[in-house]
Amino acid sequence: MESIFDLIDKKELVDIFSKAVDIPSTNPKGNEKPMCEYVESLLKQNGIEYFSVPVEEGRYDIIAKLSGKTNKDAIVFTGHMDVVPVSDDEIKRWNTPPFKSTIKDGKLYGRGSADMKSGLISAIYSMILLKRNNIIPERDIIIAATIDEENFMKGSKALYQNKVFDNAKYLIVCEPTDMKICNRQKGRTWADVCVHGMTAHGSQKGVGENAIYLAIKLIEKIKNTEFKEYPDTFWRTLAINAGVEPQVVPDRCVFTVDARLQVGHKPEHIWEKLDELIDEIKAENSHFDATYEIADMRTSWDTSREDRLIKTIEATLKKLGIDPEFDTFTGSTDASMLIKNELIPVIIGPGDLSVVHRENEYVKLSQLFDSCKLYIDIMYTM
Repeated sequence: MESIFDLIDKKELVDIFSKAVDIPSTNPKGNEKPMCEYVESLLKQNGIEYFSVPVEEGRYDIIAKLSGKTNKDAIVFTGHMDVVPVSDDEIKRWNTPPFKSTIKDGKLYGRGSADMKSGLISAIYSMILLKRNNIIPERDIIIAATIDEENFMKGSKALYQNKVFDNAKYLIVCEPTDMKICNRQKGRTWADVCVHGMTAHGSQKGVGENAIYLAIKLIEKIKNTEFKEYPDTFWRTLAINAGVEPQVVPDRCVFTVDARLQVGHKPEHIWEKLDELIDEIKAENSHFDATYEIADMRTSWDTSREDRLIKTIEATLKKLGIDPEFDTFTGSTDASMLIKNELIPVIIGPGDLSVVHRENEYVKLSQLFDSCKLYIDIMYTM
C-alpha cells in the first residue's frame, strides 16, 4: 500500500452508497428503520463494534466505534439517516425516480444523495476499510448515525451525555458543504405563535374579534423588524392556520415564526424581541392577546481556524489537490446538539446545499470519492 487512499474501491463505495439512496427513509414521519437496518448490516458484515440508542418506538441511533492506539481525544463523525419526503407536486419535477439511485454524467441522483447519505456512507466506508485491513487509527474513531435530523433532532438530543463521548474531543459533521470547511454554523429557533380573538357569527357585521386580523398586525411587525446588531439574522412567518368553520369569526390564529441567527446571536434574544412587539400591540389594542410556544433553540458556534482539527483538514485537502475554502453553514445540523457533549465541531462533506430538499437532488461522484479520502486520512493520521 503506497497510500491510504489505495484502499478505496470506488466501485464498491458507489454500490454501498447507491443501495442507501434506494431506501426511502423519509421523515416526517420517521421511516428511518430500514436505513438503520442497512447501516447495521454494513457494520456487522465487517465486524465493527456498534450499539443502538433508543429514541422512541421503532426509532434509534447507531453508534459505531473503532479503537485506536489511544482512547484519548476521540474523533466523532456524524451523519443522519433520514431524508425529507417528496411531495406529490415535487415528484412531477424529478427527471429520475427519487428513490432509485441514477448515475448520469458523473453524478448520482436521488433523494438523500447529497443530504446526506453520501457523507454518512463515506465515513462508514472509511471505517470499514481500516477495520478490514487491520489498520489501527491514532485515536478512537466513533460514528454517530442519527435519526430525526430533518425534524426535531430527537436523535442527536438522545445522545446528550452518552458515555461514548466521554473521551471524545472532535466532531466532524458530514453534511453537504461542497467540500468547503464550515468552521461556523448559524443558529436557529422557531415557535408557534397563537393570537387570540373572540368568536361571533359570520353574518354579524362588526361583531367578535377576528384573530386573523389581529395576527396580521403582529406578522407585519415581525416582517418589518430587523436586528441591527446582527444584520445576518432574519426571521419570518412560514405557516399559518385559523378558523373554526366558514360561518364563524375565528378566535384563534396560529402561525410559525422561524428565525435564522447570525453566529454569536443568542436564540433567547429573538423571543425577547417578540415580547416587545406583543406589548406594543397590546398598548394599541386592549383586546389583543398572544402567546407562543418555542419548538426549539439551536445555538450557533464558531471553531477557530487555528484548531488542530481545522489544520488537519486543510492539510489533507491540499494533499488531494483541493484548495481549502472556508464558509459558514447557514442551515442547522446535529452539531447544534452534539456540541453539548463538549466537542469541537466542523462541517465538511460532499454535495451542494443548493440542490437539496428539492427536485433532482444529486451528488458528484468525484466529491463522494474526495470525502472518503478526507475522512479516512483524518481517521488514519490525526
